[in-house]
Amino acid sequence: MINRILFSIIILSNLMGQQDTVSAAPDSPYYLSKRMDLPLAAVSAGLLLGAELVDVTPLTKEDINDLNKDVVSDFDYSATKNWDTISVATSDLLLYSSIGLPALLLIDKEIRRDYKKFMSIWAETFALTYGLTNLTKVLVSRPRPYLYGTGEGSADMEHKKEDDNQRSFFSGHTSLSAASWFMMASMYQDYHPESKYAPYIWAAAYLVPAATGYFRYDAGKHFLSDILTGYFVGRTVGIMVPRWHKKSSRVNVGFMLLPGGQPGIQLAYRY
Repeated sequence: MINRILFSIIILSNLMGQQDTVSAAPDSPYYLSKRMDLPLAAVSAGLLLGAELVDVTPLTKEDINDLNKDVVSDFDYSATKNWDTISVATSDLLLYSSIGLPALLLIDKEIRRDYKKFMSIWAETFALTYGLTNLTKVLVSRPRPYLYGTGEGSADMEHKKEDDNQRSFFSGHTSLSAASWFMMASMYQDYHPESKYAPYIWAAAYLVPAATGYFRYDAGKHFLSDILTGYFVGRTVGIMVPRWHKKSSRVNVGFMLLPGGQPGIQLAYRY
């Protein structure tokens, strides 16, 4: 269901990207163009489709019982002892609030006047992060740390047999939370470079995804390496997608045809 929504978001963002951007808000810090938005949409759609095409069979009870903690690295080992349903619910709350929070920026008159570009960049950031996360999860198929737990306080077998029990790497809650927050902080500062509120939004951008990652770790859903990778991916996408769309950006992403007729993506840097 969520992938259908994301495909609709990608199509919508492309339609927005094909509109005349000058008449809507001539003083906007951003621009949309087919050369920028079509490649981003194509990559995001390809990642999402690829994740759907990879067949990952959940681990069975026998598979779970055969898991060996000794194969887990020392860095990640502590997560195998964790399981907490309250932390699961808390991380879900932080994720869903992070995804929807950028909508609050539309309260700002200047951003609302530039809503087409804002919504398009928001959609592209979310779709690209979700696509990268999901495709990596199914390709790596890493068992979640709570599967290794035994004895009192560990997860019961019904929880261990959930369909996503092999989607530990990397943390989607952390990557999506980071992408939303860092995109929001980046865009708010671009619209209001002198705002006294910008440092607080940046502080929240660093702290909320970190808290989300902690609760995923405490819940036994992810190893530390899953969380750190998710944080890095989300932060990178959340900052870079708005930056690619800035009028002052030195980076240009474009769609091109290679000599053999195959489609390709062109990256250019303006000195």
